Amino acid sequence: MNFNIRKGLDLKLDGIAEEVIEMLAVPEYCHIRPSDFRWLKPRLLVAEGDTVDIGTPLFADKADERIRIVSPAKGQIKEIVRGEKRIIECITIAVNRNAGLTMPVVFEDSEEVESIRSLLLRYGLWPCLRQRPFSVIPSPDAKPKAIFISCFDTAPLAPHIPYLMQGKEEHFIAGLQILQKAAGKGTPIHLCMKEGESLQPESTTQNIHIHHFAGPHPSGNVGPQIHRISPMDKGESVWYVHPLDVARIGRFFQNHILGFDTIFALTGPIAHKPHYYSCIYGTDLTEVFRQQTATIDELEVSTEKDAVDNETAQTKTHPAQSAKCRIISGNILSGKQLQHKPSLQFYDHQLTLIPEGGEREILGWLLPGVKKWSFSHTFTAWLRKHKAFYFNTSQHGDHRNFVMTDIYEKVFPYNNIPPLELLKACMTKDIDKMEELGIYEVDDEDFALCEVICPSKMPCQEIIMEGLRKVRE
Repeated sequence: MNFNIRKGLDLKLDGIAEEVIEMLAVPEYCHIRPSDFRWLKPRLLVAEGDTVDIGTPLFADKADERIRIVSPAKGQIKEIVRGEKRIIECITIAVNRNAGLTMPVVFEDSEEVESIRSLLLRYGLWPCLRQRPFSVIPSPDAKPKAIFISCFDTAPLAPHIPYLMQGKEEHFIAGLQILQKAAGKGTPIHLCMKEGESLQPESTTQNIHIHHFAGPHPSGNVGPQIHRISPMDKGESVWYVHPLDVARIGRFFQNHILGFDTIFALTGPIAHKPHYYSCIYGTDLTEVFRQQTATIDELEVSTEKDAVDNETAQTKTHPAQSAKCRIISGNILSGKQLQHKPSLQFYDHQLTLIPEGGEREILGWLLPGVKKWSFSHTFTAWLRKHKAFYFNTSQHGDHRNFVMTDIYEKVFPYNNIPPLELLKACMTKDIDKMEELGIYEVDDEDFALCEVICPSKMPCQEIIMEGLRKVRE
């Protein structure tokens, strides 16, 4: 089927990743964070000094200890960092750099649902699955209504998924077959692709449906896709998986190889040479960012030198000159800021570098603003529709009370869900109203664009997240 999503917004930024993959060296450290897994309460299974291998359980979910997060590399537990109330913030593994990044596994092949789920749980591949509503790891006993795999991403500077999947098509097909068996007989799998693209799934099994989507962001989000293909009601659940995780599961069952290698795109206007990197989950990325910082510092020094000889040297200045950098795991709309011990989050395949904002502008609203993006056409830059803008973290305004307007509807892609009313129901913790308005179909990322254009500067994603938490409790 073909779908055209008209409501949304494409934010064009500088710094899209060049389609070149750089293989990172085996890292010295890996950082594993329980916070990567929404609302999982970890029970620690290792201690500092313990030796771990690929697939060794690090912590389990207290709510269901069958769900375990495992080590992506062989090495030794160097440090366990705890925060307030002794919450586990990070587990640092000193990686054995002489060991491989994958591990052969011996097990008997089976067609039984229980056996396949048991293997996924035992070797730490079950967390690759997430469910709607709530975007949490599904229960090992759950029976989903359907499985969704979004094969394209429309977020700003998002990686090109067909490029990530090159050479993995065979494992992807095997992974689809395994997921269909794990979900149970008759469970449909929906492959959502961008109009004009294909991952060549023609040789897959039956009951796999292919859909093509067109339109601006968030047409690549799984939420609007589920809303149009298989809407959910209270008591129903849907699984969704990233294509790279499908290929990882397929390789595990097809070749009996366990590995947590991944590919991500380094993007953003402050990135010197944005491109793709290949590494393992949890890789310490300090050296990657140090190289970017060194490059910016070199540009600053050379610019100062040129300024002595040429008063017009300011035209050569790098846009990131003297700017503090914010590192985001994910995209600029719904990603998470990385501060200490930077590493890619479990479900992310993109890192974005943007400059910190916050600087006051003289006569900011009175100038024509030929280089400033504006949704409401406040500045003249909207006439240059295909221009990529230089965004930073400035909010351009203060938090204030809700302004009653229909502005959210212009970018909110759900047909029968009023965004403003749902936000207000979440703020007042009116569970009956939230259920009536469709809280089970949405997630915080679906409100990211509402947050961008909000005249009241409301934290829309945070409000929806708290509403979902209240309903789940």
